[in-house]
Amino acid sequence: MSIKIAQWRPEYETGNDIIDEQHKSLFSTINALNSAMLEGQGEALLGKTLDSLKDYTTVHFDTEEKFMLDHKYPDYVEHKQKHEALKAKVLSFEKKNYDDLSKLTNAVSHFLTDWLIHHIKDEDKKMISFCRHGHWSESKTDHISSVSSDNKLEIAQWRTEYETGYILIDNQHQSLFHVINALNSAMLVGRGEELLERTLESLKIYTTIHFETEEEFMLKNNYPGYLEHKAKHELLRQQVEEFNQQIKIQNTSQITITVSHFLTDWLIHHIKDEDKKMIAFLRQKREQKQK
Repeated sequence: MSIKIAQWRPEYETGNDIIDEQHKSLFSTINALNSAMLEGQGEALLGKTLDSLKDYTTVHFDTEEKFMLDHKYPDYVEHKQKHEALKAKVLSFEKKNYDDLSKLTNAVSHFLTDWLIHHIKDEDKKMISFCRHGHWSESKTDHISSVSSDNKLEIAQWRTEYETGYILIDNQHQSLFHVINALNSAMLVGRGEELLERTLESLKIYTTIHFETEEEFMLKNNYPGYLEHKAKHELLRQQVEEFNQQIKIQNTSQITITVSHFLTDWLIHHIKDEDKKMIAFLRQKREQKQK
C-alpha cells in the first residue's frame, strides 16, 4: 500500500530549477519515510532519515540563502529565520524520548510535509518572484538565475521502466535522481562547483540509507545475489569517497561534470540491471508466502 503524503504539484514550482529539484528530493525523502512506516520499517529508518534531512536541508538552505543575498532580497533575515526554525525542529525530534517510536516517525513525517508545502507556497515563491525581477512580481519570465526551458536538461529522468514495484525503494531512487538534477541545474547556471562538495556529502549519507534498506530486504529474504549486489554498493561508496578527495586537489568544474554523469549512469544502470533482478526475486518470494 502506498500513500504519498508529500505529493509534488505544479503549483509548488518556484521557477528556479535548482531549488525545485531540491524540493522534489525532500518530498521523495519524506515519502520514503512514510513508505517505510507502512512496511513496518519506519523506526529503523527514522534516525538516518533525520540525518539525511539535516544534511540536505543544509545544502538546500545554503542555496536559497545565497540566492537571496545575491539579489539583495529585503526579507532575507525573516526567511533565514524560518530555515533556522526547521533546523531546530529537526534537532528537537532527535532529542525527544518517545515511548512509541512509530508515533515519533509519524509526527516527523507529517510535520516535514506540512512545513515544506507551506514554506514553498508562502515563502519560496515570494522570494523567487522578487529575486528574479528585482521587485515584487507575479511574472514567470526569468532572465537572471533560473535555467530557461530551452537550456534545462534533466540528465537523470525518472521513467516508469525504473520502477521496482517497491514504493519505499522507488521513493529513495527518485530522491537521488532529484539530487543529481539539482546539481546539473546548478552547473548550467555556473554554480555547480558551489554545490558539489555538499551534494557529495548528502549523497554519501543518503546512499547509505538506501543501500541499508536494500541490503536488509535481501538478507531477510535470503536473496542469492546478496554478496554481488552489496559489492556494487560498496563500489559506489568508494567512488563517491574518491570524488570527495579529488575536489581537494583538482579542478572542481571538471569534477562536477564527471560526478553528475557518473552518478546518473550508475544509478540508472544499477536500477535496471541489479535492483529489478533483486525485486523480481523478492516479489516471487512474497507471492509464495501468500499462497
